Amino acid sequence: MAKKTTEKDVLIVRDEKTGEISVVAGLNADGSPKRTPAKAENAQSFLQFDRHGDVLDNFFKNFFRQCKEPSRFGFYRVAADQADKLMEVMKDLLKDPEANKELLAPHKVDTSGYEKQVKKEQTAGMPEQKQEGQPKETQKQEEMEKKQEQNQENPQQAQSNRGYQPIDESKINWKELEEKWGVKRDDLEKSGDLDRMLNYGKSDLVRVAPNFGGEAFELDARLSFKKDGEGNVSLVPHFIRKEQKLDEYKEHKFSDDDRKNLRETGNLGRVVDLVDRETGEIIPSFVSIDRKTNEITDVPANKVRIPERIGKTEITKQEQDMLRAGLPVRDKLIERKDGRKFVTTLQVNVEQRGVEFVPGTGRSPRAAQAQEAKNNPTQGQAQGTENTANTNKEQRRNTWTNADGSIRPISKWSGVDFTEQQKADYVAGKAVKLENVTDKQGFHATMYIRFNPEKGRPYRYDTNPDNAQKVAPSNESRTQVAVNSEGKTNEATKNLKEPLRKGQTAPKDTAQQQQQEKPQKKNNKGMKM
Repeated sequence: MAKKTTEKDVLIVRDEKTGEISVVAGLNADGSPKRTPAKAENAQSFLQFDRHGDVLDNFFKNFFRQCKEPSRFGFYRVAADQADKLMEVMKDLLKDPEANKELLAPHKVDTSGYEKQVKKEQTAGMPEQKQEGQPKETQKQEEMEKKQEQNQENPQQAQSNRGYQPIDESKINWKELEEKWGVKRDDLEKSGDLDRMLNYGKSDLVRVAPNFGGEAFELDARLSFKKDGEGNVSLVPHFIRKEQKLDEYKEHKFSDDDRKNLRETGNLGRVVDLVDRETGEIIPSFVSIDRKTNEITDVPANKVRIPERIGKTEITKQEQDMLRAGLPVRDKLIERKDGRKFVTTLQVNVEQRGVEFVPGTGRSPRAAQAQEAKNNPTQGQAQGTENTANTNKEQRRNTWTNADGSIRPISKWSGVDFTEQQKADYVAGKAVKLENVTDKQGFHATMYIRFNPEKGRPYRYDTNPDNAQKVAPSNESRTQVAVNSEGKTNEATKNLKEPLRKGQTAPKDTAQQQQQEKPQKKNNKGMKM
């Protein structure tokens, strides 16, 4: 008997709603079991119970007193010194508890006694009046618990009901952040990053200057705010990393398919269990790669909203279920509110905290039309020639823009290659100066190219359209274009037979000078007596 008093058990818990299997590591504040992955390497975190002591009794009494949904969990006990050997076997058996009922029977913990004892204590503590009206009060209690359960399952909705609360800016020590990181509030506000950060998002890439030992180092990073338990707010920098090894993240080991999905789309493509490092809680989560920093990021699955509609396009129930599971919805025809259509892949992304258009999967309006005709051939035939003409017009108009309306990059114009800076300026809507562009006569001229939003295409200008005031064209291009291309004359070169070259406003040599003056000499000679 002396030996038995020292024997220890650990509890395996199964979430009957999700099928998750883990080991009890304690109780959370709400009375739910604190859980840790059922792995031998986590043995130090397992809560051990003296098989003949009071710890187990106290655990279950507190569980039933505080947990709002006790029937959600099933408990099984195994010997602590055999846990590493039995863990995998128990996990396999618990995948289907009903089919393996007989094998699990010796390990199953009957908690009905604890539940009755707690209810009896709670009933005994009620005033007599309330005991008489217990059915009504019990109904109210059940309704309250049901609401709490709904709030637990949908925290975003619960938060919405309470009123959304962004981060309290008064809790931010801006002086300390500027001294420590070189981050200024005004800069974040001007760029729009401050608003995103106060609403639990990240900034774009910004330059920070962390101070180490009195010396500042300039680095690029995305920034976010983090609140501690007392409501204080601190800055979290997300530095640019090299490509991730993608071995393990929060105790989830990446499979080959996981690594492939993360590298190709930036999203894991499924919901996985991650372990909260502070509480040990197991949280079903989405995982993505931050495409700007290569940081692995995650968000709890219950904090992601799956829309029923994007623009004018309905997201079907089946597609919503696929998105909730982390799966991609491929070749989805999207119609925006402005009527424009494109085909893309939809998937949950951590940075978006919702559904994104996976970069690189968008296709042109022509592909969208083909997809729409495939989905609804009857309607496509009925639209006839008029619809085809309108679509072709839209296709021509959209040759110069992306599906989301942004300017599509171009790399050259009239045979002149753009530099990287010119490509960036063009996409940003700025004018690009091009020299040595061949004009109608085959000679080189200077011009400016800028995307014209009203015409929906790039447009040529002889002067820089970005200048606030109208600037007269330079002589090097004005005279040349006027004479060669527009048929106009220039007094200093009107008698030349050859087209003017770039920058030419007068005869270029003795031969051209004689040619320009020759008619005048001939006329003078004819008037002599």
